[in-house]
Amino acid sequence: MPYLQEQWNSHGRQLSPLRRYSSQREFEADWIGTLRRRYSLSQEALAVLANVSVTTVQNWENPQSRKSIAPHNQDRLRDIERDLWIKSHVTLLEPCPPFLRALYDLLSSNKDSSAQGLAEYLIGSMPEQDPERPRLLHWAGLAHSIADPASSKAREYQNAALKALGKSMTPLAAAVENEILGSQFEDLMTQAPGPERQEKGSHLLAACERLYQRDHQAAYKWNALEVACRTPLPAATQYDLLGELNQLLGETAVHRKIQSDDAYEALRTAQVSSAALN
Repeated sequence: MPYLQEQWNSHGRQLSPLRRYSSQREFEADWIGTLRRRYSLSQEALAVLANVSVTTVQNWENPQSRKSIAPHNQDRLRDIERDLWIKSHVTLLEPCPPFLRALYDLLSSNKDSSAQGLAEYLIGSMPEQDPERPRLLHWAGLAHSIADPASSKAREYQNAALKALGKSMTPLAAAVENEILGSQFEDLMTQAPGPERQEKGSHLLAACERLYQRDHQAAYKWNALEVACRTPLPAATQYDLLGELNQLLGETAVHRKIQSDDAYEALRTAQVSSAALN
């Protein structure tokens, strides 16, 4: 079955979809547009990747177009989406252990079940205190989420990776931790509002707090505040973090950044509402 047909069928089985479509063609047009926005692709860039004309991409994104997307182009779009996902989520930080290269090769070859099996075997055999464990748990989550973003196994491994952060002091630790935080923050931003997004945000914030306690770098407090604003977590959590940053850096510097960076828009909105009430 062509890829977008499978996606349409899967959408139809959802009890409470985020969006309802009047037709499969409208769904396909929105899928193409969302793909381009997610990976910051122009229509010209997507046309090059898909080996079609720009006019063809424009027709794909036009829900009123009567021309359906050919099955071979649907499969090509599946491969493009997968390649873009891997490039945005997977980083081979050096030194890279051979087992991570093996996982990367399996994912790149579209062998998800093999990658999942290898990851689970490695997790079972790796000591809890191994400094590579957070990165392995992160990759195990990737191996499951690339096949199914809603996978409970993916969430289990992602949360385990976040909980394992902050325990390593190796020279590579900071780079690995930033990779994990960055990837999981991207996943947070794609989740629909609800309990799962709240849970994800809470785990991310806790990881940032642990890293701050270890290194005392203000950047981790800023990361925690962004997570609290973007999730969003309760206003009390946002204000607590704001107060800690004021103590660390001074109110003037913190206020300037809050007002100039859209990452903290939720906090600005809360401040305006509070001022209006007072």
